Amino acid sequence: MPNAINVLFPTADALLGATELEVERAVLQVYQEHTNHQFRGMTTSQTIADQLFEIGGYAYEVGRRNSAHRLISRASKKLEDAGLIEEPDSHNGRNGYRTISEKGRRAVSEIEFIAAKVRSQFVREMFHPSLPDAAWNSFRSGDYDTAVFEAFKAVESAVRKKSVGKNSITDRDYGVILMKKAFDPKSGPLTDTRATPSRRERRCELFTGAFGELRNHKAHGDPIILDPLAAVEEMMTAGTLQRIVDTA
Repeated sequence: MPNAINVLFPTADALLGATELEVERAVLQVYQEHTNHQFRGMTTSQTIADQLFEIGGYAYEVGRRNSAHRLISRASKKLEDAGLIEEPDSHNGRNGYRTISEKGRRAVSEIEFIAAKVRSQFVREMFHPSLPDAAWNSFRSGDYDTAVFEAFKAVESAVRKKSVGKNSITDRDYGVILMKKAFDPKSGPLTDTRATPSRRERRCELFTGAFGELRNHKAHGDPIILDPLAAVEEMMTAGTLQRIVDTA
């Protein structure tokens, strides 16, 4: 029967391409599932990996199966080192059986599991190619504020690179100030001279507004981003801005 890992990572390739933190969270969820089960109560990392390829799970392929075993084994070792899973007793412990600990139960959040499931639906190719690794990796690990910040930081870097030395723009300009100078309707080096004056103004407002509102929630004293979909929307907004910069 498919477990939490199958749900979060529908294919073996998706699992093997996941971050270590994502795998550890999913494996911890499976240990909880087994511990809570009326008849199971405990499990081993090998059993967890084997179940992934049972009927209704991943398509069987020796290479992927062996890789999945190694991945689940490493994740289980880290969970045990962190005190999130433990031996049920000395006898079963010697045979490799583990259960979730009380610390592990506290670490498992239904909200986080749902968020992880949402994150797993997105792949890197859905975002602008310029999205930096720092943004993507932060998103995958659930650090949405950093993901958004890094996405906008990449746009800012691209704008500065194309604009420095023009319209009094220097390497020290950043954020809203940089956007105002770069997209100034009359003198901005990235303004679209083919567009009408009103559209140039709107584009300038688009960039200054986005950087003033979305670039750094923490600096604005706003609540941290908890919704992965909100993070995706803002990262894709950064991608839209990057596309404009690419053609400016």
